Amino acid sequence: MENSHTGSDRPSTNDDSEDGVYVVNYYETSDIELSVTVVHAVLEVTGKEPTDVDLNAVVQPDALNRIFSPKHDGEPREGGRIEFDLAGCHVTVTGDGEVRVDADP
Repeated sequence: MENSHTGSDRPSTNDDSEDGVYVVNYYETSDIELSVTVVHAVLEVTGKEPTDVDLNAVVQPDALNRIFSPKHDGEPREGGRIEFDLAGCHVTVTGDGEVRVDADP
């Protein structure tokens, strides 16, 4: 099942209900900051309101955005991974552009 939103306010999220993992590629949504993409993916998975998901409580959003931002020459970064729990989900962000949200950590 694939859930998509029209407009650029939310990234599309792939839903693999079999294993409870939701995936979005943040390079595909590069007009949206990575931290916002993470929150939107968690909102999609949990159905919570934005005020119920506090990314600042677990990771500094500006730092998250910088860690995986393109290099100075515009090339994407390769490698790297950060994992944290947010709003009852386990979130994994990788340098290849993937945000994975595990609804059943």
